[in-house]
Amino acid sequence: MDLQLWLIPIGIIIGAFGTLIGAGGGFILVPILLLVYPKESPETVTSISLAVVFFNALSGSVAYGRMKRIDYKSGIIFSIAAIPGAILGALSTAYIPRRLFDAIFGLLMIAGSIFLLLHPGELEEEGTEQSKGHVTRHLVEADGTIHAFSFNPVIGVVLSLFVGYLSSLLGVGGGFIHVPALVQFLHFPVHIATATSHFILAVMAFTGTA
Repeated sequence: MDLQLWLIPIGIIIGAFGTLIGAGGGFILVPILLLVYPKESPETVTSISLAVVFFNALSGSVAYGRMKRIDYKSGIIFSIAAIPGAILGALSTAYIPRRLFDAIFGLLMIAGSIFLLLHPGELEEEGTEQSKGHVTRHLVEADGTIHAFSFNPVIGVVLSLFVGYLSSLLGVGGGFIHVPALVQFLHFPVHIATATSHFILAVMAFTGTA
């Protein structure tokens, strides 16, 4: 089978896995593209990956929307915050040599893996304490599951700006950073974090691709 034809089943697998964990799948797709197209520029690789992430995140958002798992208020705020970072990241990619891009991408993957290994049990916390400067969300899923949690929106905005930059810079979507961060630092329920991250990813990926 032609090497490029293998990208079809790989894309299906990445789409399913990315939707499951709210990561978009770019962190899996980019390494594959780097191996398949060793001579392509980082700008080309990230553009291809972000296009895939966009459609994956869009379809996932539709599915999660039907399950009523998306926190649209937070998603819209964080998406707006992520747009400047996504634009800056897309512009920065053109100035990064391929070898440096590979190194940055590899280091980011290692750092993300270490973070998840060091904080495995903390990703199930759901914060409900109302503190100064925090906002509270009450969401009811389609199956009747109720979620109540509070968080500091300023932290979410800063986080989204950072994730937006990395998303477009490396073409990874940023969900593999956003989901753990939403749960760890903003105390989002895991299912809500996954769904909301997908909603934000769709906006970031579209901005980075455009």
